Amino acid sequence: MNLSAPSAPTRFSGARKSLPDDHATGHYSVQGAWLCHTGRVRRVNEDSLLAGEKFFGGSSEAPSAIDISAGPWIVAVSDGIGGHRGGAEASRGVVEGLAECVRVTPTCVSETLRKLNRDFCERGQTDSELAAMGATVAGIGCGGRGLFAFNVGDSRVYRLEGKKLVQVTRDDSEAEDLIDVGLLQQYDGPRPGFLHALTQAIGGREEVLDIETHIHPLHLEGRTRFLICSDGLTDMLHSPEIREILTTEQDAERAVAALFNRAMNAGGVDNITLAVIEIEKI
Repeated sequence: MNLSAPSAPTRFSGARKSLPDDHATGHYSVQGAWLCHTGRVRRVNEDSLLAGEKFFGGSSEAPSAIDISAGPWIVAVSDGIGGHRGGAEASRGVVEGLAECVRVTPTCVSETLRKLNRDFCERGQTDSELAAMGATVAGIGCGGRGLFAFNVGDSRVYRLEGKKLVQVTRDDSEAEDLIDVGLLQQYDGPRPGFLHALTQAIGGREEVLDIETHIHPLHLEGRTRFLICSDGLTDMLHSPEIREILTTEQDAERAVAALFNRAMNAGGVDNITLAVIEIEKI
């Protein structure tokens, strides 16, 4: 998936402004690592990643560290759809828009994604190369309303609870709807094409339809590990494989590298973007 963005992390010119209501409950640090890669099959990368004040949209060969001492912050993964140029611009627009959230709250994140959805649809109406441009997103935000996960589409957030791997987010997909009504069994690992159909994305349509950002409040009792990833990872690996790596590799950079290498060895048919992070109240 193509992205006309720098091939190295880009730092924003100024730190995110911390307003009074952000500072009150934003006392969480986050450490970890991320990697964003084209994969083994695709020619270009349409994924993007945001980690605090940094966003990335190229293809990295080795994990990079995340170290944010306090909130407000957002760590998020966005997966572009709608063709090389459109998908690339959409995923980059999502992480750039989230990076500019003045208040890191569910309301601000939801409104930012809603505005981007309208913008992507309208741009697609005036530029044929951007028709159906869109993106999925999943992430974790820390700010004035505490800690929360969010998603639109089928990028995911997982939480490690002891040796149990829990999917925090819910996919916006036809497969998930079929599972809900009992017409399809829970699916794990590589999916056939018909299970990739999305019921919701940021943009991705010719007409403007409103979207709902799923918000998932998070409550921590101690240092907690999370995985944020695009479906380029989860389509290659079964949950037990992911859980094994997250529980055995204590170092975040080694965990990211192990997950990435396992996905590449399984075929790497899509762009692969992931962040393994540990969040702690301070």
